[in-house]
Amino acid sequence: MPERRPRKGTPSPRWTTPGQPGHTRTPGANRTGDPAAPRPTPAPKPTPHPAPAAPPAQAPNAGGIQPQTRQTFERLSRLSDLSMALSSGMELADLLKKIAGSVREGIGADEAYVMLLQPDTFEMTLLAAAGKPRRRPTRIRCPDRRTSWASPSEYGFSPCPPSVDDEPEERLSGEGLLLRNAFTSRQRLMFTRELNDPLFTDVPFHSAIILPLMTVTQMVGLLVVANLRRQETFCVNDLEDATVHANLAAMAIEHFKLVREREERIREMEKLNTLAKRFSAVQTLEGLIGLSFEYLAQIIPHELGVVLLFQNDEETRYFVSNRPLSPGSLNNLTEHLKEIGDKVRGKPARVVKMQQLFLSSQEPMPLGQVMRARIHSFLTVPLTVQGRNIGLVNLSASRQNAFTREHLRTFTTLSNLLATAVENVKTRLFLERRVDEISVLFEISQSLTSTLVLDEVLDSIVNFSMEMMHALRCELRLLDPTGQVLEVRAARGLSKSFLTATPIRVGEGILGSVISQRLPISVIDARKDPRTKFLSLVKRERLAGLLSVPILQRGNPIGVITVYTSKPRDFAQNEIDLLATFASQASIAIENAQLYAKMKEQYLSMVMALAAAIEAKDSYTHGHSQKVMEYAVKIARRLNLPEDEVETIRYAGLLHDIGKIGVKDFILGKPGKLTPEEMAEMRKHPKYGANIMEQVDLLRKIAPLTLYHHECYDGSGYPMGLKGRDIPIGARILAVADMFDSMIADRPYRKAFPLDHVVREMKKVAGTQLDPEILHQFLEILREEGQLPGKTP
Repeated sequence: MPERRPRKGTPSPRWTTPGQPGHTRTPGANRTGDPAAPRPTPAPKPTPHPAPAAPPAQAPNAGGIQPQTRQTFERLSRLSDLSMALSSGMELADLLKKIAGSVREGIGADEAYVMLLQPDTFEMTLLAAAGKPRRRPTRIRCPDRRTSWASPSEYGFSPCPPSVDDEPEERLSGEGLLLRNAFTSRQRLMFTRELNDPLFTDVPFHSAIILPLMTVTQMVGLLVVANLRRQETFCVNDLEDATVHANLAAMAIEHFKLVREREERIREMEKLNTLAKRFSAVQTLEGLIGLSFEYLAQIIPHELGVVLLFQNDEETRYFVSNRPLSPGSLNNLTEHLKEIGDKVRGKPARVVKMQQLFLSSQEPMPLGQVMRARIHSFLTVPLTVQGRNIGLVNLSASRQNAFTREHLRTFTTLSNLLATAVENVKTRLFLERRVDEISVLFEISQSLTSTLVLDEVLDSIVNFSMEMMHALRCELRLLDPTGQVLEVRAARGLSKSFLTATPIRVGEGILGSVISQRLPISVIDARKDPRTKFLSLVKRERLAGLLSVPILQRGNPIGVITVYTSKPRDFAQNEIDLLATFASQASIAIENAQLYAKMKEQYLSMVMALAAAIEAKDSYTHGHSQKVMEYAVKIARRLNLPEDEVETIRYAGLLHDIGKIGVKDFILGKPGKLTPEEMAEMRKHPKYGANIMEQVDLLRKIAPLTLYHHECYDGSGYPMGLKGRDIPIGARILAVADMFDSMIADRPYRKAFPLDHVVREMKKVAGTQLDPEILHQFLEILREEGQLPGKTP
């Protein structure tokens, strides 16, 4: 390219701001007040130049093109090429290099290069250059002129104050200082070295055009066009041509930014859609939080994540990182969240629980390495569902200015998704817990109603209470008949000395207050509660946490259920409600057992009355039914029969001879041997007794035992001639007990036999009249009671 000459008729500006005729700048007169900026000096008066002589007229070449037209055509051609390149999908660095080459060629400059602003670090970096390679500035830190995030309305709280930058101020070369001042002024600048400013003596070029790359909203970089070898300066036409290229460069940067943002938004929405699908399959809060931070770790660099979830007066903090956290650092790492959390909640949390979640890291971490970084930057967004704050989510970093508004936008979008997912999981967990509780209560209710024995019911209540509350100690106390003292009726895990040495009156201590107030009481540590009675015993038993609920029947207290823990424990409200609900069911079971016991008592009274009526008719059998019952019950328990069968045998023993009411008195009291006709009448009494009991619902179960208690093991008995195990076991037991008592007692026709004679006679009929196994067990009972010597063969 031929060497350019200064255009005649146009003065060479030294430091000129276009649009201000007659005004010149010395380097550095920018609007930032930078002390290192060039200082303005009065502009020198322009030197008049003689009017140039008119060039000799030249005849136009046939078919030739005027030079000005050719330059315009070439300029439009270059701009057209750049416009096509802009829409061709070329990479930004290549496109900016093409623009730099086009502007350098268009105005005949030695070089052109583009500095691009990095929004995260607010530094300008060299991105593209055209011209001879040389050492150009590659990184220039610019004054931070970003909008301050100081509005409480943006976050709901005031941000932390700006930190003091302790890094030493960067020393820039003259060229770097010139570029930074140009960036700060945000205006088109033309530079020349003719002023010999000492701040810019090391600037490598003779003249330069420095243009800001401006978009609609912000400044994104600089376009620098310079002459290093050539001594000529640039004119206004060169400035306008370079400005067009600068606008194209800014448009390209904005275009690539929008395209990148659009692609990032699409990828972000795809990831969020995938994340939402994965959220729907997660069943736990820990899984949700871990999944969220796995996603966040890919798009927002940070070192620690914290999620705060609110539940009534409780607050649960989840710490998420790829390094373990020392317990002593947890409070320090979340100190900046306390003010935020209190403002969101409206009041401080009464109970704070902490949990650590670890994310897998691509780089292996030493097992003993813990996080001790100091937090310098953080993002915090509330988790909101239907206008209700359910928690906070936080990202923290040890770097200053680690987060951008783009990070905040992405973080807010994710937090909305996370809040909805958390609420869904909490709702599902609540419903599942309620279903489980109802199922457990239903099973417990069935278990409690499976028995009507009061002591068994009370033991079951204690066991189920411990199981539901995950406790190892429990006691159940009921009011005594006076209604003033709580008596221990069932317990587990507590020493006998503790239970017997702790009488409690209504209104005294914690348990007495539960009765008087008719409300549950939960104590975190009973050893420190002033209401605790028998403190020394409590400490000896190593009791700490306590939950006591009243047992109410029709609104009236009848007792308390109390569970203990060995360590301090704050029982949650749902646990208190669960045990209180169980106490209501336990109350019904206790009342049913008490009613059943009362009914049994009345039933036994009726049976005793009937037995007394039988014995009143036959004076020789006085007390016989009572003794048969006692022997029969001992045998039944020896054989480990079920309790309900033992009860049936008990009542059958009392009433086994009730059929004798239908036998004539002279036969029952005849002192001599009965005639065959009289014996036949006597043998009808089992049928008479069974017929009587069949008419009474309460006695119907013992009718078979009364009917068959005279059947013989070999089938020779009466009235049905049953044999062996076809005879009900209760009837076989009654046969042994009845024979034994009949032989050792006086009868109208004989005196009582000696015990050894009775035993010998009963052994003779073992296997014929009596069941040999039952007889053997009965004789073992007599031996253990000391009535028989030695061991029964």
